[in-house]
Amino acid sequence: MNRGAQILIGILSIVLALAAGIYGRNTYLKEVSTYQVPIPVQAIPSYTVLTPELFQMREMPRAMETLPYFQTVEEMVGLISTSPIPAGLPIAKTNAVSASLFRLADANFEVVSIPVKPVSAVGGQIQIGQRVNLYQILEERPEEGEPISSSPEFTVEMIAVSVLVVDVRNSQGAQAGPSNRQGNQTVDDNEPAEQVQILTLALIPESVQSVLDAVAKAEKQGGLLWTTLARP
Repeated sequence: MNRGAQILIGILSIVLALAAGIYGRNTYLKEVSTYQVPIPVQAIPSYTVLTPELFQMREMPRAMETLPYFQTVEEMVGLISTSPIPAGLPIAKTNAVSASLFRLADANFEVVSIPVKPVSAVGGQIQIGQRVNLYQILEERPEEGEPISSSPEFTVEMIAVSVLVVDVRNSQGAQAGPSNRQGNQTVDDNEPAEQVQILTLALIPESVQSVLDAVAKAEKQGGLLWTTLARP
């Protein structure tokens, strides 16, 4: 074998060795090595504004670097969680959005909060995402000069149909109902859930006036605003 052929073989061997080394290194980095990603310190409820103290860094396989998960704490700060986020796991990018993109109801609806009593709101157990019907119950008052009846009569009127529930709160503004205990939190069966006393609804604009009128009458005239779960 002449000297030129030996040099060519040597060059090809070096090139193949370098290629094999690069391929092996890349495979190792993707499949074996790790890097740090942010994970929640504890379960994060829906509709929470994300802040740095909610997260810590944890080693994860580097293969996750190409998957649709948040890679740094900085890119999550100020976003809003759109669903419950469990503790100890990377956060998918679909689970948090910017405030400008965050809206629980379609833009065609008006979002309105109204006060409710647990007894008149399905026992205070209404959850986000359910649909409800709203009724107004008023006592019929006698006309001037008519005798007052010993057994008052009431009228019941449906004022909104199949309304989407976008939030539920107790009287202090904390999340209420069965959905307020999520993630890996320990649930005591003997501990009652916070009952709903503030109901936030997505109403068509034409219904807002009648619903707010019913709220005003319930406050001033002793009427009731009654809530039922709508049929699926």
